[in-house]
Amino acid sequence: MHVFRTQQSRAPRTMSVATAAVIGLCLLLVTWGTGGPASAAATPGVTSATITFGQTVPKSGPAALYGQSTYGVEAYFAYINDHGGVRGRKLRLISLDDKYRPAVSVQLTRDLLDKYHVFAEVAVNGSAPTEAVLTVVTPANVPLIGPQSGATPVQAVFRKNLYNVWPSYVTEGKLLGRYAEDTLHLRKIGVLYQNDDFGKSLYDGVKDAGVTPAVAIPYDPSQVDFGAQAEKFKSAGCDGVIILAIPGATISFLNAMAAIDYKPVRLMSQTSAIPQSFSAAKSEFPGSYIGAFIPPLTDTSNPQVKLFLDSMAKYEPGKPASVFAAWGWTEAQVAVAGLKAIKGPITRDSYEAALDHLTALRTLGGEVTYTPTSHAGIQKMFMVIAKNGRLAPIPTE
Repeated sequence: MHVFRTQQSRAPRTMSVATAAVIGLCLLLVTWGTGGPASAAATPGVTSATITFGQTVPKSGPAALYGQSTYGVEAYFAYINDHGGVRGRKLRLISLDDKYRPAVSVQLTRDLLDKYHVFAEVAVNGSAPTEAVLTVVTPANVPLIGPQSGATPVQAVFRKNLYNVWPSYVTEGKLLGRYAEDTLHLRKIGVLYQNDDFGKSLYDGVKDAGVTPAVAIPYDPSQVDFGAQAEKFKSAGCDGVIILAIPGATISFLNAMAAIDYKPVRLMSQTSAIPQSFSAAKSEFPGSYIGAFIPPLTDTSNPQVKLFLDSMAKYEPGKPASVFAAWGWTEAQVAVAGLKAIKGPITRDSYEAALDHLTALRTLGGEVTYTPTSHAGIQKMFMVIAKNGRLAPIPTE
């Protein structure tokens, strides 16, 4: 038996050398034909048939409405897939529920990278969750396109792998402050702001606009009773209140003002005022002024709006074509534009190089331009008004 095994081992060894040479030559030819050693086949999330993106968003809990942004990403991916995909590949999205809890965001992001092997992330929601996600994706150089946050810690620090789409909250805060003073001519302005990076960044913008609030009140994100805050603004004689809050807190605060028959002019961040909340604060939402970068979704004369609405109806039937879905659609537009601009094999580095040179890309939410040293998002915002359960253009006089 020992001699037999030795003799058998010699023949295959000789054959294996020859075979290895042939196989090696074939592999070399394949490598040359596919663009070199860093070919798409070696890139996580990229196969000959698909490119897989991941995201963490709240689909349950107090911020669950923001999870509707997933519908917009999926609708745009489906639209692209229906039109041939990108370089013959279909786009996939793996979307996980982080409940708007940063610790959960971190664990799920690790799953996206280690278990699902996503190529990149898109439309990750929330300031604190995004900051948490960045601790995982940045060291691994995983591109993140369109964090749904304008907070200073996300926007102000340049990161090679992070591509902002939203305007900064400082920009939005300035818009609200200037509109309150220069257009509405309010005399005493109150500010309610969430006591975290989200609310503080918006409030910094209000102050940068030159507004000195008569009363400024921070609140905890978990707070549900705003009766005391409403009383303070009323007692101070504020004729206008700027609300820098998430939807649940906004609704509670508006209803608290209505309960004491306090009716100041109301200005809100885009994150505060969403149509799904109008029915929950019927006496307070109508007539509220709101910052926005997504155009009114009633304006079907806008080709970007029409394509979004038509695609939502076709690819996500029954799902709300909400401003949240419009966020996701806009971020997906940027993510796909970067893919289409890649030169050579699809890798994370080549993707970032392509994104770095996007210029005046037109999206539903506005133009986006990146450079190798600036990944700032959309620069322009405007004011809209809550009317008939929707966000509408402000009538011109």
